[in-house]
Amino acid sequence: MVEYRFGYDKGANGVVVITMDMPGPTNLVNSTFGQALAAALERLQAEDELTGVIVTSAKDVFLAGADVDALFAMTDPSETFRTVEQLKTLLRGLETLGSPVVAAINGTALGGGLELALACHHRIAVDHPGSRLGFPEVTLGLLPGAGGVTRIVRMLGLEAAFPILSQGRRLRPEAALKAGVIDALASDVPAMLAAARKWIDANPDAAQP
Repeated sequence: MVEYRFGYDKGANGVVVITMDMPGPTNLVNSTFGQALAAALERLQAEDELTGVIVTSAKDVFLAGADVDALFAMTDPSETFRTVEQLKTLLRGLETLGSPVVAAINGTALGGGLELALACHHRIAVDHPGSRLGFPEVTLGLLPGAGGVTRIVRMLGLEAAFPILSQGRRLRPEAALKAGVIDALASDVPAMLAAARKWIDANPDAAQP
C-alpha cells in the first residue's frame, strides 16, 4: 500500500504548514492517509509554541476524496465503522487543537477532502477554473461519514446545506464562496498562503465549539 508523506514545516513565527503529498497523481483518503494524519496531529498536540496550522497539498489537487477501490474492498461492517470513527476522531482533534487551523485549498477538494477543510477554522481556495469542491459520493449512495454532514449544516443551515449534501454538486471555487462553503479566494498559491498566515495572526483564538 502506498504511504502518505505529510510535510511538516514549522516557521519562526510558530505556524506549522502541513503539506499532503501522496505518491502518484493525486491525494486520496485511505488507511495510510489516516495514519499520516494521526502522526501529524500527535506532533501538533506536542508542540510547545504553536501559533497556528495551515493544511495544504503539494499537488494540484488538495484531496480528492476516498480511494473508492479501497472503500469497496472493506467488506466487514465493524471494520468499516471503526475506520470511519477513527477519521472522525482525527478531524475533531484537528478542530479542537487550541490553535487556529486554516485549510489552504490549492485544488480540488471532494468528499473527505472537503470534510478535512470543514474541520479547519477557515478555508481559503485558489480561484482556479479547474478546481471543484463538493460531496459527489451521494451519486454512489454514500453520505459524508467523517462529520461533514454536521459541520456543513451548522455552517450553512439545513436549507442551504441540503442541495450540497443530496445532489452531488461539484462547485467551482467562486460558487463555493458564494454558497458559504469556503471563506475566501486567492489568485494563486503564494497569495493563498499569505492570506492564511494573515488570518491566523488576526484570529489567534479561533476555535470550534
